[in-house]
Amino acid sequence: MHSIIIGKNSNLSIHLSAKLDNCVVVSARDVYSDINILSSFKDKKINIIFNNFQPAVELNSLTSSTQYINNSIVSTAKVLEYFEKSNINKIIYTSSSSVYGNNILCSEDDELKPMNLHASLKVANEKLIEKFSIEHKIDYTIARVFNMYGGDDNFSIISKIIKAVKNNEQITIVNNGNAIRDFIHIDDVVDVYTKLLEIKKLKIVNVGTGNGSSIKNILDFLHNNNINIRTKNIQREELKISTADNNLLLKYAHKNSFKNIEDYLVKELNI
Repeated sequence: MHSIIIGKNSNLSIHLSAKLDNCVVVSARDVYSDINILSSFKDKKINIIFNNFQPAVELNSLTSSTQYINNSIVSTAKVLEYFEKSNINKIIYTSSSSVYGNNILCSEDDELKPMNLHASLKVANEKLIEKFSIEHKIDYTIARVFNMYGGDDNFSIISKIIKAVKNNEQITIVNNGNAIRDFIHIDDVVDVYTKLLEIKKLKIVNVGTGNGSSIKNILDFLHNNNINIRTKNIQREELKISTADNNLLLKYAHKNSFKNIEDYLVKELNI
């Protein structure tokens, strides 16, 4: 069976494709420009994994409203429409914990309360995948991924902390770093995705560790290990807390251990 990953520049796409046999990664922009680049898969049994979205470093930029929408949802719709009558074994859509809004322990059954454009478009994609899959009787999973770090990561606050230490740079933190986040390593996310391809009838699942930590706690950990980072604080509206209820993940994907963020920092910074 072949797997098609939409979203060529995604950190997750790069690492997931390395673990899957018969896998091809395609740029969402290329799909939007010429959907026929996928013509060789029309008569094959396929999995489709959607990692396409506005690039992470441009999530808060609206330089081009049209391009933002094209990257985020139009390319999804084009791929679904193109393979409407093909043999699709499984669809996985990479959503985000941001769809929950401010929620102490995010459960898959909770009401969605997106607070920004990014989260709202993730919800729209979820609904598109859901409706298409139900109408065409295709198995699908919406994976709500929490704060991913590691790998070829140039976006997460964890990567910025590591870069700041190595280059003796200042970093900007938001609201004194007090927000609680569920940090999950990309290797754990890849492991979950490879399992999701084999799991049937799991429509929505949180991909997170179930544990929360703040940037303030992480900086304190580094300080206690004689690593001090210069910081600049800004005040901005943000989610105050976001941690995963991962009971479904533990039950169906049998994922019961995760990489520890402090261990990761110890390794990356040679503490």
